[in-house]
Amino acid sequence: MIINTTRVQMVLSNKAIPAYSLEAETGMSRSTISKYRKGEVDFEKISLKNIMAIQKWIDDGNYKFSYDYSELIAELESDIAEGLTDDYIYIVRGDYMEAIDCKPVIDYYYRAEDIEEGDFAEKIKVSDVLLEMKKMNNVV
Repeated sequence: MIINTTRVQMVLSNKAIPAYSLEAETGMSRSTISKYRKGEVDFEKISLKNIMAIQKWIDDGNYKFSYDYSELIAELESDIAEGLTDDYIYIVRGDYMEAIDCKPVIDYYYRAEDIEEGDFAEKIKVSDVLLEMKKMNNVV
């Protein structure tokens, strides 16, 4: 098991997930969860057993991490509707984000000659990049 501490901390901090639910599903005490959320317990003081239980809960698909692509999806779909794109575009990715375990798409170009100096862009099918962004934009 690989433990993504950023994700575990995000789950533990998320007050939309009731402490009693996490306790029931992971075995971690509600008291520890509540103390962590109040800042009374540091993450480093939480037992490895509890951290592993939260990670397993995440890995089992109980919590989804997302990225807000709403504006970029709308922009790209508009460009497609206007006929501004071909089958492929050139996407620019941002810095790696541990919480979503990827480098998010932050911009795109229609043609290779449009790529600005300093930007690294990868050629990708428009349908594939839309699928990727919609999948990551899906908040469950």
